[in-house]
Amino acid sequence: MEIQQLRHLIAAVENRNLLKAADKAYISQSGLSRSLKSLEHRLGVPLLTRGPKGVEPTIYGLTVIRRARVILNEVARSMEEVRAIESGRIGDTNFGITQNYANYLMPDLLAALHVERPGLHVTIIADGFLELVKKVKTEEIDFAFGLIGRIHHSDGIVIEPLMENRSRVVARSGHPLAGVSDISIENLAAAQWAMLSSESVQRGFGLFFETHGLPVAPQILKGNSIALIRHVVARSDALTILPQEVVQPEIDAGRLVALDCATPVERTRIGLIFRDGGLITPQAEVVVNRIRSAVAERAAAYALLEPEVLS
Repeated sequence: MEIQQLRHLIAAVENRNLLKAADKAYISQSGLSRSLKSLEHRLGVPLLTRGPKGVEPTIYGLTVIRRARVILNEVARSMEEVRAIESGRIGDTNFGITQNYANYLMPDLLAALHVERPGLHVTIIADGFLELVKKVKTEEIDFAFGLIGRIHHSDGIVIEPLMENRSRVVARSGHPLAGVSDISIENLAAAQWAMLSSESVQRGFGLFFETHGLPVAPQILKGNSIALIRHVVARSDALTILPQEVVQPEIDAGRLVALDCATPVERTRIGLIFRDGGLITPQAEVVVNRIRSAVAERAAAYALLEPEVLS
């Protein structure tokens, strides 16, 4: 099995047409066909079939393609690492973060990394938890970090929890519920909300009201940006749920207030996502260790702050 044959197989499936696939692979159609036939002959099974929508993979083809993507990503990454060593750089790493961390924790961490390791180049993909899991599995990225959700099939994935966030219901100062003691769940169900769109947060939010026999509170905004949600809440009567340490500076400044009520999604986890058995390059390990250290520092600081904040 040759690398080029794997590229030809993926091109054929992605384009659903051998002529288009040949153009994308910079090879003649007859050459592409010979390459695919040779691969099928070596494996002893049919990899492609013609369906109503064009070329489609067989069950054998799907299995080969899944592994082929990982192999091709590893080859590309190996070449990048060799070039990095040859050019005298520490190297490149690419990783994913859940979208809500694009404006929280990560900017400070990256700035510190740039000072500590100026030769380290990073590429970051912000995406949803499940999308990042897929990218880790196929080694499109070295690892992922952020809010951890649930996955139905964890095969091939290792999750390393780093910290549990405690969240609060937050509103603008001057909100009708600000200063009200022991706000009822009925009042929360009647309020409007601006919420993070992650699957785990949305599931927990819905279950909170359903278990109390109430309709799920309306959401005027769902988004993956903590910064955006904070701004909307500060300028409207919408409520939200965010980690205490994220909103504490704005609570201290008097722009936001934590309400006296039960929190529908009180605790969430953040952590790292790796491919089981995958190789973590030295440059990726630098970033991983910096993330572990930064989260540990925040967890320790929050543990000291929490009794005072919540009193």
